[in-house]
Amino acid sequence: MNPYANLPRQSFWKASMQSPGALDVDFDCGRKFTFSVTDSFVTAGSCFAQHFANRLTARGGNVLIAEQRHPMVPESCEHGYGLFSARYGNIYTVRQLLEMLEQAFRIRPVHGEFSKRSDGRWVDMLRPRAVPMGFSSKAQACADRNYHLYTVSEMIRKMNVFVFTTGLTEAWINTIDNYCYPVVPGVVAGVFLPDSHRFHNFTFAETVDDLQKVINIIFANNSAARILLTVSPVGLVATAEPRSVIVSTVASKSILRAAIEEVIKNNPGVDYFPSYEIITSPYGGAQFWADGLRDVTEKGVETVMDVFFHSRMPYLREQVKTHSETQLSQSKEFEEKLEKALTDECDEMFLDPALRSK
Repeated sequence: MNPYANLPRQSFWKASMQSPGALDVDFDCGRKFTFSVTDSFVTAGSCFAQHFANRLTARGGNVLIAEQRHPMVPESCEHGYGLFSARYGNIYTVRQLLEMLEQAFRIRPVHGEFSKRSDGRWVDMLRPRAVPMGFSSKAQACADRNYHLYTVSEMIRKMNVFVFTTGLTEAWINTIDNYCYPVVPGVVAGVFLPDSHRFHNFTFAETVDDLQKVINIIFANNSAARILLTVSPVGLVATAEPRSVIVSTVASKSILRAAIEEVIKNNPGVDYFPSYEIITSPYGGAQFWADGLRDVTEKGVETVMDVFFHSRMPYLREQVKTHSETQLSQSKEFEEKLEKALTDECDEMFLDPALRSK
């Protein structure tokens, strides 16, 4: 007899790789908690976080939208409502999330950096793609930012579950006021100033510290909440490190995954969901990767969400999709629209001139 003799099949590599389906692998067998159909979810993070919210809503889950479209804002314009629980756009680094929460709860001063576009509209540089239509004036942009941060604070207080998909460790910092940008100035909006904008790649220790601060802020304002952390499987578009983008991608994802592992040990209300492993492990092979081997296919997203519902919300796993939704999900047109929507919203795509010129 030895400690491995009576372990379940998911503890062994061969048995896992020979499983007939992802549900049989039981990727999420180490879960701390499950969720109720009445739980109110908030989603944030990189582009992959949008997939989670869309699928959860389609299955009958409750995604809290704290920042609602004003009746005077036409649905036809690029207003940015509904993509996330509030109009914060993509949040790539843990530091970016931390600073947003610190501003929302007035732990640090509100940072107002705005830039005028060539079309005369104003952009909030801390969420440059969150409101594609921009603002008519700097005053309007400032007022909207203050209201946005208010909705973030209300969102945290009202939610039951916070799902954060970590994406990157690379970032650009404003050295004058010490805050983090979602994308370097000069790419989407603003002007890059070498004396004011510094590249920084967050270390494991910094990421652990930032995650713990995020957790502390959330629990201080909503002690009953639970936090579910994930790592986006989507690779970096570009790297500012003097090395291959492939190497930088592995480094960033490894730091994020290790940091999450560290914080969930000491926080009972915080757990990890293995979306990253489902997509990138040898079990999936190449079937979950779209052309270019960076973005995840519709099949990959569906597999991740099937595992999530099977493991965390089993009463929704058999939720029957409508006929029209099934047809759309199987059509090339739907996949093209989904890819366009994610590309349009993804600030990071602008880092690659080849993608930006399309």
